[in-house]
Amino acid sequence: MRHPDGMHKLALAALIATSTLVIIAGTAWGIRLFTMSRNQTTTPSTNPANYAIGGFPMTGNPAPDFTLTDQFDHSVTLSSLRGHEVVLAFIDARCKTLCPLTAQIMYDAKARLGASAAGRVELVAVNANPTATSVTEVQSWSIQHGMLHQWLFVTGTAQQLDAVYHLYNVYVQVSSNELVEHDPIMFIIDPQGHERLYFETLGSNSQSDLKSQEIGLESGMRQWLS
Repeated sequence: MRHPDGMHKLALAALIATSTLVIIAGTAWGIRLFTMSRNQTTTPSTNPANYAIGGFPMTGNPAPDFTLTDQFDHSVTLSSLRGHEVVLAFIDARCKTLCPLTAQIMYDAKARLGASAAGRVELVAVNANPTATSVTEVQSWSIQHGMLHQWLFVTGTAQQLDAVYHLYNVYVQVSSNELVEHDPIMFIIDPQGHERLYFETLGSNSQSDLKSQEIGLESGMRQWLS
């Protein structure tokens, strides 16, 4: 039979151990959430219920500048587009599934603005395929999806593109068989060059999901045009 004083010490030790574990776990989660917030994690959500139709707010920091080459073999610097709102997407130049949906959403959302407001918006796509970097690749993709004269689809060397992915914290991974996985993401950059919202393309081609995303992107565009 245990002595009552020994039982008391044992219970106290168990309480201290449990409290310590709770504090450690809480600290770990606090660090994780703080890091996610600082890095503006952009892991895509495939559940429509979790999709922010109006976009996810950003810090308003200046959008990182870059210089790449568009589908007409012209040099494009992001900062040269100041005075226009920019919708910046990351598009795989060989993608036939999710990326065409992103392009459709961008085009239709801009069209919903009307001619006057749409004239103040630039659609820009950065090539998210570092293994298909030629101007011919981005030009062909643009033609195939009816976007040749609707946006700037910019590309560069694999090293230049990788630098842009890191600047925007966009995940791009190429498998051993050259299949590309990347964040299906769009950013709204205001006319002064500040990051305002980001959007994720749903992996759904249902008309209701596409319409919801178009309306959400249009709303985000209008917010930063005013």
